[in-house]
Amino acid sequence: MSPNAQIFAIGDVHGQAQVLAATLDAIGGVPRSASHRCLIFLGDLIDRGPNSLAAIDIAETAKARSCVDEVIILPGNHELMLLDALDDPMVFMGDWLDNGGDAVIHEALPNSNVIRLADFAEIARGAIPQWFLERMRTGPTWHRQGSLLFVHAGLDPHSEPMEFLARERFSVYDPDHWAWIRAPFLDWTGGWGPLKKWQVIHGHTPAVQVLTQLCQFVEAADRLVTHDRLCLDAGSALELPQVAWAEFCGERYRIGLSCLQ
Repeated sequence: MSPNAQIFAIGDVHGQAQVLAATLDAIGGVPRSASHRCLIFLGDLIDRGPNSLAAIDIAETAKARSCVDEVIILPGNHELMLLDALDDPMVFMGDWLDNGGDAVIHEALPNSNVIRLADFAEIARGAIPQWFLERMRTGPTWHRQGSLLFVHAGLDPHSEPMEFLARERFSVYDPDHWAWIRAPFLDWTGGWGPLKKWQVIHGHTPAVQVLTQLCQFVEAADRLVTHDRLCLDAGSALELPQVAWAEFCGERYRIGLSCLQ
């Protein structure tokens, strides 16, 4: 881990805006313990949940709200589906709508009777802030701090890591992509990175599928000792109003879980 920074990571949000706000407030209440505080969103801020547009707005305030010096928003597979749906709605819009984009459209224009794919694209373009779309198109797709690698879904143990991480943003399901991978990533115990010393902090695959207590989530999600990975997906894709986060500083880390009471 990095001795010179205090890193916070937030897992999948999927439109759980109220829980995201509580998460940022919790992080903001953590005392500064390094000269640089950085917050990393692991992707899938949007889709499926009730308030994706509000979640984007809250993420825009994350720097001040969580008292950090830097905010990095990584794309997840849902952001990639959104981008392709906007760029080529005739080909990709249906996939995005079927995977939770319909909730974003309903949030933007309740009771809409739109049926043309191009019109869905116009609604989304008008509702989703340009800064967010640009960040998802051109911002980083992963981040490494010391031995910690932050990425949405994970790594392929059978690929050279930097080549794997350099794969282009594309929404079509690919089990060997940093935004989609599950197997063989989740079960791998042979180490990560060129010297097998990386620890992967990821989301994408829910560690739990029901509302849970922090101790139960930690038991399900923390695989740093056995698999050199930590999952911060608390099941928001299943419309569970809970979001996981973690703090890393030096050799110390801790996991948090925010939920609606």
